[in-house]
Amino acid sequence: MAFDNRQLYRVAHRLREASGYLELGMSQQTLDCLEGLGELGPFEGEVNLLLGEAYGAQERFEEAAASLKTAARALPPPHRRPAFLALSMLYREAGDTHGAIQALARARGAGLPKPK
Repeated sequence: MAFDNRQLYRVAHRLREASGYLELGMSQQTLDCLEGLGELGPFEGEVNLLLGEAYGAQERFEEAAASLKTAARALPPPHRRPAFLALSMLYREAGDTHGAIQALARARGAGLPKPK
C-alpha cells in the first residue's frame, strides 16, 4: 500500500510535536496533537506508543493498555521494548502483578509461557 508523502510528513511532524508535549508532562496536548491523524502508515507503532504513555499519565489504564499492545505488535522486535516496558509499568500501577511480570519479560526479550 502506497502512502501519500504529504500524509507521512504530517504524521512525522505531529509525532515530534506530541513527543515534546509528553516530555513536558502535557498529556492532554499530546492526545490532542495525535487526534485525527488518519492513515498512520509506518508510524502506527510510534503513534500508539505515545498515545499509551499519554493515556497512562491520565490514569486511563484500559485505553493505555490497548494503545501499548498495538504499539508492541506494530513495532519491529528491537524497537518494541519501550512499549512492553511501558505496559509493564502500567500493569504494575493498575495492580496487575502477573501482567507486569509478563510484559517485563517480553521487554527483556524472554517470553513467559501462558498459564493453562
